[in-house]
Parts: sequence; structure tokens; C-alpha cells
Amino acid sequence: MSVDRCLLQAPKSRMDASRTEDAARTVLPPAGHSGEARLIVADGSSGSAGSGWWANRLARDLCAAPGRAFRDAPAFDDVATAAALRWPGRQRALLAGVPKSSATAWVAHDRIEKGPSTTVLGVRLLPHPAHDGGPDLPGGGTWQAVSVGDSCMFQVRAGQVVESVAVRTRVPRVVRAGGGEENPGPELRTGRWHPGDVFYLMTDALARWCFRHTDDGGRPWAALDAQCAAPGGFPDWVHDQRSRGVLEDDDITLLRAGCGPC
Repeated sequence: MSVDRCLLQAPKSRMDASRTEDAARTVLPPAGHSGEARLIVADGSSGSAGSGWWANRLARDLCAAPGRAFRDAPAFDDVATAAALRWPGRQRALLAGVPKSSATAWVAHDRIEKGPSTTVLGVRLLPHPAHDGGPDLPGGGTWQAVSVGDSCMFQVRAGQVVESVAVRTRVPRVVRAGGGEENPGPELRTGRWHPGDVFYLMTDALARWCFRHTDDGGRPWAALDAQCAAPGGFPDWVHDQRSRGVLEDDDITLLRAGCGPC
């Protein structure tokens, strides 16, 4: 299968891009070869120390995990548990960097001791075997999705949403790296893709922007496609949407994947 990938990110206003708490990872099949693709977005929780690090760590490990992590809750939990084993070392480094004379040192220590949390959404695109495509799905395949929290996925075909993993909530479930709390079980979904389908994965602020447009009968995919066609203008587009009050001032991640034939 072939996958046309576009990744766009923008930090909160007045924040350097290096301090974003969002993360994205992809694995794509080599050009001209059949194979699976993996698309991951994660959104570290604001206010939790090390959340950007944790979002990147979990996204990286899920991207490299065995395929069963996308279709089996215990297997996903194993990935999250193994990724969290790296947190104590990161925690010690963060604690060592807190000035002991700081008036707010106790706040920083408290945040670091509680540990970071993140939402995460992973999609695995698989080609059908050559004998299993069927006349109605030439070159198509299946997808598997695993998610915790409010990052969203929309599968669009001919300008219409055919499937989604979409959560509307202001208090999302999260995967934690520390604190001793049991992580919630992930949502698991499966579906089919056709050549020409486009998958849009995005973190919560952009997802709410999409919801507002689709609820009003709009087609926000056209605007996102335009940004992927000219990615240099994405920061200005984000600024414009924020100034109009239709896009929240939060880290923004869009991962777009167009599916071609196997």
C-alpha cells in the first residue's frame, strides 16, 4: 500500500515549538512495497510535569509495539507499563533541576512527584492479502485503532466521514506514567479502507474545531487539505483561527494520511 503523509503542528501562543506537549509518530511501508502503516498522536496533559516527554515516549513505543497492541487491551497496557518504566529516571532529572531556593519549589516537586499523563490514539493500516481484496475492494485493506482520551480520528471518503474515533469531553481519560493509579482500558475499533480514503488524526483542540464545522454542515477536511498542500502557511492559519475565536489556544497536531492502492 502507499500512504501520502502530512504532519502539521503548532504550539500554544507565545510558546516555542520545542515546548509542545503533543507528539506524533509514523511508520510507513517503503515506496513500492506492500506493508502496514502506523499513525500515532498523543497529547500530554497541561499542568503535569514531563507530559511532553511522556507523550513522545508512549507514541514512540506504541509505534514500535507488536501489532496486537492495536487490537488487544492487555497488550496495549503492557506497552504503556513498559514505557512508564523509563519515568523514574526522567523524574530524578527533573527533581534535580528544581532550584532549592525557589519560592515555588514545592509546587514543582508536587507536579513532578505526581507524574505526567497523556491521551493517545494509534491507527494501524493493513493491506488485504492479494487473494482477499475482493472485487469491491481492489487494493484496499483494514484498519485497527486504539485510543485513550480525546484525540480523534476521522476517515473521509469522497468528502464524507465514513468512520471515526471521536470523543467529546472536557475531562478525558489519560494514560499515566506514575502515581500508582491504574490506567483506563483503551477503546478498540476496526474498519476497512479503500484506495482514496484519507485518515485525519488530531489532538483535542483541532478536533473540537472540526466538530463545530461538521455540526454546522461544513466540510473542514477541505481546509485541512489546503494546509497540507501549503504547510508553510499553517502557523498563520492557526493564528487566524485563534484570533476569530474558533480554535482554542492549545498545542495543535494534525496527522493526515491518504491511502493509495497496495
